[in-house]
Amino acid sequence: MDDYELCEQKMQELARWYEANSGTRNEATTRLHLIDRLLFECLGWGREHVVSEERYGGQYADYTLTFPRNILIVEAKKEGIYFELPVGHERIEYSIPSLLRTSNSLKAAMEQVGGYCQTRGVPFAVVTNGNQLVTFIASRSDGLSPYEGTALVFPSLTFASSHFLDFWNTLSKPALENQQIRTRLLGNVKPKLPPKLSARTHVYPGTKGRNPFQANMQDVSELILEDLVSTRELEPQFIRECYCQSGALSQDAQINRTILKARYAALFDASHPGPALIPVTDKHGTSPELLAESLARRPILLIGDVGVGKTTFIKNLLFVESENFKRTAIALYLDLGRKGTLTADLKSFILDDLERELREQYHVDIQDDSHVRAVYGKDLGRFEHSVYGRLKHTNPKEYRERQLAFLVSFLENREEHLRLSLEYLSRSTSKQIVIFLDNTDQRNTRDQEDAFLIAQEISERWVALVFLPLRPETFHASRKRGALTGYHTRAFTVSPPRIDKVLQKRLNFGLKITRGEIPISGMSTGITVKLESLQTLMQCFMHSMERSQELVPCIDNVAGGNVRLALDLVKGFFGSGHVDTEKIINIYRYNDYIIPLHEFLRAIIFGDSEHYDPDRSPVANLFTLTTRDEREHFLLPCILGYISVPESQATEEGFVAARLVYEAFQMIGFTPEQIDNALIMAHKKKLIETAARVAPERGSVAPNAVRITSLGAYHIGVLVKRFTYVDAVIIDTPLLDEDTYRAVVNCDEIKPRLERVEIFCSYLDHAWKLMRPVPGSFDWNAASIALRKDMRAIHARLAKRTQPGGVRR
Repeated sequence: MDDYELCEQKMQELARWYEANSGTRNEATTRLHLIDRLLFECLGWGREHVVSEERYGGQYADYTLTFPRNILIVEAKKEGIYFELPVGHERIEYSIPSLLRTSNSLKAAMEQVGGYCQTRGVPFAVVTNGNQLVTFIASRSDGLSPYEGTALVFPSLTFASSHFLDFWNTLSKPALENQQIRTRLLGNVKPKLPPKLSARTHVYPGTKGRNPFQANMQDVSELILEDLVSTRELEPQFIRECYCQSGALSQDAQINRTILKARYAALFDASHPGPALIPVTDKHGTSPELLAESLARRPILLIGDVGVGKTTFIKNLLFVESENFKRTAIALYLDLGRKGTLTADLKSFILDDLERELREQYHVDIQDDSHVRAVYGKDLGRFEHSVYGRLKHTNPKEYRERQLAFLVSFLENREEHLRLSLEYLSRSTSKQIVIFLDNTDQRNTRDQEDAFLIAQEISERWVALVFLPLRPETFHASRKRGALTGYHTRAFTVSPPRIDKVLQKRLNFGLKITRGEIPISGMSTGITVKLESLQTLMQCFMHSMERSQELVPCIDNVAGGNVRLALDLVKGFFGSGHVDTEKIINIYRYNDYIIPLHEFLRAIIFGDSEHYDPDRSPVANLFTLTTRDEREHFLLPCILGYISVPESQATEEGFVAARLVYEAFQMIGFTPEQIDNALIMAHKKKLIETAARVAPERGSVAPNAVRITSLGAYHIGVLVKRFTYVDAVIIDTPLLDEDTYRAVVNCDEIKPRLERVEIFCSYLDHAWKLMRPVPGSFDWNAASIALRKDMRAIHARLAKRTQPGGVRR
């Protein structure tokens, strides 16, 4: 509000000054005396956000306003060029065609600045002679001409001063940041796109049914690969046999090893630098610095993305690597992910669970009379020498009652009693108390911050070492403006292990269960029969992982380091309604069979849905639209391609400045709103990650830098060239060509689907011709050739099936 009031005062001063000093200034003087003052004094723009005489294609724009996108171009005319504008009216909005009919000088200026905006992808334009000002949407993506719309007109500085709220809400820095011009002139109505094929599909996305065999495979794979291994009975053996060290670099990721090493680089931005992030493991095992932290009065923070293996690291520390834990430590493990999610008071839940762990794991009941008397032995000694001590011999009954009341008073402070109990246990057993608050990162941000404050208090006041996992984005946000701002914290990063090694060990462990090498009590005969089929399926999958050059890279890149997701992808394949697992098992029992990529992709892309659903699938639709602009089919792939070849414009960690992304794609005609939409979708679908983990938002400040993920690289490097992917996402893609729209219909059989993809591919070929691609970003022509090659291979397999003796697979 202070900025607004100061700028309004400056506007009034400028209007009065102009009334007394109007003249016929040339363009340079008009800019110096009037337009500069309008921008920097009256509208609150800083000079760092304004570029003068920006050159593109041999043409110079007088002022380009950027934040960080190029958002508005101002075309300055000399004061002597007068625009015929409506006067004597209080209204501000006018039809552009009517303005162009009444003023040739205004028409020429608007067409000039409109051309600048359209070639550079800048949405908003202003023409002004220092006293009069007209602003309009000059670059549109809704299929309409910018000269058919509406303009906002301020016929004089005096008018702008008397209507300063409108003036401010149109052209000030905060107004342009939120694109209020667009809202005022177009409203919040989104461009009307033709219905997607999904809207013409009777049941969408539908639920894919499973036959009894597929349902059985789903159930037993969940049991063997997920449920049993987390039981107390099997967990120690499971960790010993299946743990893979954190930080091993993938051999199959589509992104380079430098980026993999820098997974947690740029977690903090330059204005809010954070503490050093130390890898939790090195080539020799657990980092010595992690163990050295046990001497500090602060929690040990384990920073890692969801699913990278923080829990497994903790349990390996408990069960395997640090065997001396059992000799030198009392380890209390609390799972805040599976338990207490509905508990409003997190601290009470943690205290409850600590007591439960002591009872169940160490047979210590802190409410037990002998334990209480041991904890408060010194206090009982003081009581015996107090004024009540005489009662011990004169009135033993009252003495015992008084003593009991004395002890009960300690128990009333539950937290302090637990602290003193742990202190007593540590002292009497000569063991360190270690508390693991695991899976904190699965809870919301508020719970994570509360857990940190609880962990900090325990570390400071209790004789306990506390491990606390956090998500990187929570850690960054809290360091910047949350609970962590007031504490000097050290953090250790947990990077994912190699996905292929994890899967090999997990499946081998599952095979031991199915073969009976690891006995499971209470296993019914019916389950045993199902396990035989799962055993064959797992053997076939492991065989395929070794022989196929496509299967492991697919899992690796789609999971992107999320071990939990990788395992879910495999389990999903075993029980998918889109995969004929019974056929696979029957073939593999008697012949060699390698699971083809297209079979696995169908399970990933569709999941439990009958049709592709972008909200559920881990796979994104690169070709979707937000505007009626055919070129936008390629905006997201081109952005991914642009940031995936970052040698000239990126940091060594692979981040590319968002400013460069906007500049590159605005210069080929895309609007900031289109680029916003593409980046938001890419971030939501985990195709990119941002510096400081700042989520991009529509119309807001863009993240400082972006970096492609392995999933994003896999989309443009592999998926767009595959029939299985393109065939799936057609249902979610708006088609702007009427003939293509009518030709693309829902179908189930393979041959009509091949024809449908061929039509869609030709449609995209035509749309690509309208593009001016950024050099080195993404080449649809190459992808189109590879896609058609894949389709020819499918046609060849179909033809082979129809020949005598052809084998259906």
